Amino acid sequence: MTKSNDGEFFVYLPEKLQRFCEEHYEEQQRQQDCLPFEMVSMNSHREDHDAILSHANQVLSQYDNSGKLMTAATLVLLNTVGFFQKDMVAEIFGDEVAVLMADTITSFDSNSGNAALWEESLHQMARASSEAKRVRLALLLGQVMHSPGATGHLPFWHQEAMALSGGDPQLHKQVMTVIETDWAAS
Repeated sequence: MTKSNDGEFFVYLPEKLQRFCEEHYEEQQRQQDCLPFEMVSMNSHREDHDAILSHANQVLSQYDNSGKLMTAATLVLLNTVGFFQKDMVAEIFGDEVAVLMADTITSFDSNSGNAALWEESLHQMARASSEAKRVRLALLLGQVMHSPGATGHLPFWHQEAMALSGGDPQLHKQVMTVIETDWAAS
C-alpha cells in the first residue's frame, strides 16, 4: 500500500501477484472479446478491484500475516471475473494462500442474483475460519467505502457483515459502523 502525492492510497502488489493479475485480466478480456454481446469491461472490473483493495489492504496491512491476507483478498476479487483452481493458486502462491482463498470464496461471488446461493454463502461465511472472515470483512469494508451511493446494497452488506461476526471483533465493529452510518444517512 502506497500513498500518492494527492493523499490517495493505491494498491501495491508484489511483482508475482501483479503479473498474475495482469495475465488473468488479459485472458478474461480475450474471452469476453469473443462473445456476441457486450459485458462490463475488464478495465472497469480492474478499477473497481483496485479501489476496493486500496481500502481493504489498508486494514489488512496491520496484521502480522498481511502478505498472505492481501494476496488472498486480491485473488478473491480476481476470481469474480474468471474462476481459477485452488491447485493452480497453490502452485504459484503456496498452499496457505490457496486454502485461505478457497475458504474465503463463496459460490455467490461469481454467480450473484441467485437467492439460494446467497443464503448458502451466508452460512458458508459464518462457518469460515477467522482469517477468511477477516479477508471478507476487509473486502466488504472496501466495497462499502468504494460505493457510498449504493444504498440498495446496504441490507445485503449488513447481512454479510452479520454472518462474519465471529472472525475479527474490531474489524467487524468497524465494518458495521460504516454500513449502519451509510444506511442511516440514506
